[in-house]
Amino acid sequence: MTKNKLPKVIVVIGPTATNKTKLAIFLAQKLNGEIVNADAFQVYKELNIGVNKPTTKELKQAQFHLLSCVSIYDEWDIKRFQDEAKTTIDDIFARHKIPIIVGGSHLYVNALIQNYDLTRVPKRDQKYAHLTTPELYNMLLTRDSDRAQKIGPHNQQRLVRALQIFDYPPTTNKLPIYDPLFISCIRPRPSLYAHINQRVLVMLKKDWIDEIKLLWQKDKSLMNLQAFKAIGYREILQALVHARPVPTTLIQQKTRQFAKRQITWIKHHYVNPLVYNQRNKTQILNQVLKWSKDN
Repeated sequence: MTKNKLPKVIVVIGPTATNKTKLAIFLAQKLNGEIVNADAFQVYKELNIGVNKPTTKELKQAQFHLLSCVSIYDEWDIKRFQDEAKTTIDDIFARHKIPIIVGGSHLYVNALIQNYDLTRVPKRDQKYAHLTTPELYNMLLTRDSDRAQKIGPHNQQRLVRALQIFDYPPTTNKLPIYDPLFISCIRPRPSLYAHINQRVLVMLKKDWIDEIKLLWQKDKSLMNLQAFKAIGYREILQALVHARPVPTTLIQQKTRQFAKRQITWIKHHYVNPLVYNQRNKTQILNQVLKWSKDN
């Protein structure tokens, strides 16, 4: 099957705080589309404010999938996302609508669009069972220092998983199953960072702290959950546990650093995407319409 005969999907990418969701809603309304969430943390039912989920108003404006679909106590990883996203997209096509994949977890996006073969990555492997958490961390540092520092020296489960993926890297030797159109959302760097800083302040005013406090009152072991790797959740929880002020500046800094990594990823992985600059929605729509009619 040639690429031109593959089913077409729209993919909205970009760093955090670039209005990816707003653009996706606009396109969904204009193109009879439905949105498939590709954010690794918006899948959790219990996390809302700090992961910047679509607002109640936005949820009424388009059909969303893979959003608030699992508990923070459920297992969620790139393989489960890939499987469930494929099933969801098949259903959207069956109803003669257009899938619009949107999210900043770009490895998830790649796994889906490039059809990574993730079957080689074992779910359970005893190869590292004899190692302590510090030993796992030091081993990962020698293999992938960026990933090790991102995970940190205390999460044994994620360290083991990262080492397994290093041993059995996902491949793209499977045939592609979609013909994607990538749309990259951007802001000038100073504007992006200012927007991020302001958004953190708004989130804190919207009871983000209370959201975490209520979860902590029910479960004192939240720190160990994968879901609490979302930026800001662990920092706020530590402030609550130790009765310290919330480190607002640190959360802003980590979010800016995350945005910078997302920008770097996009530059290295996506060639000539359409560019949404916050002012050219109509132009983007016209380009998408042209693309959808080609071939």
